Amino acid sequence: MVEQQDFSVEMAAVAFLASLDSPKRSAHEAAVQKFARWYGRHRPVGTIRPRDVDAYCQTLVPGQSAALRGFFSYAYKKRLTARGLASRVKTRKDTNNPSRAPGAAPEAIQVTREGLDSLQAQLEELLNQRTVVTEQMRTAAADKDFRENAPLQAAREEKSIIEGKILELEDTLARATVVDEAGVSTRISLGDTVLLTDMAGGAALTYKLVDSSEANASQGRLSASSPMGRAILGKTTGDECEFAAPAGTFKYMVERLENGDNA
Repeated sequence: MVEQQDFSVEMAAVAFLASLDSPKRSAHEAAVQKFARWYGRHRPVGTIRPRDVDAYCQTLVPGQSAALRGFFSYAYKKRLTARGLASRVKTRKDTNNPSRAPGAAPEAIQVTREGLDSLQAQLEELLNQRTVVTEQMRTAAADKDFRENAPLQAAREEKSIIEGKILELEDTLARATVVDEAGVSTRISLGDTVLLTDMAGGAALTYKLVDSSEANASQGRLSASSPMGRAILGKTTGDECEFAAPAGTFKYMVERLENGDNA
């Protein structure tokens, strides 16, 4: 059994959505899953603070407030949060900033062609999973005793998680532009492969600089938004770069740069 203090935001979101009737669940699902992605699906729901809700509400658009208030009210009633956060949910009224206005163009992100193909493959797989889970729900729903219908409950929870991931991928793909990996540049940019030398220990590291959506350290794919990625972005061969991390400050020398498809 999962202890209340171990409840992640994703688990709390799934439990809340499962507690709603079908029409309300459909209406609230996108807004709740969007908050879960913003805060971090796997972070404990009990760590959410008023200032976090205030910060998120700066991006909140009309129509999403009711869903979030319902989610926070549910979390408080179930003692998943130490304080009531529903009252903090307020739609931002200041529309002077066009980047925050409803209907404003979403911020574009750059991905490599390989990364775009991977995201599209992930989306296709999730759409297939959704079809399978939807059929499982239909089969489970044939059992009219909903009070003890564990298979139906499990299928609903799985579908909620899948729907959240689909929304996240669709949003990423809608904003994705493919970086030109064939261009030649002397400055490190997205899609480039970089050979670095640790100036303290002499170890050699090779990374391909990519968007955070396709980063994978075990495959040598470094997020451009990571501390190290930000430090080397724009540098050229022979430059030194430095970044701070919890373990200390690290310094590297850029030994070689290979542009995109030439890597």
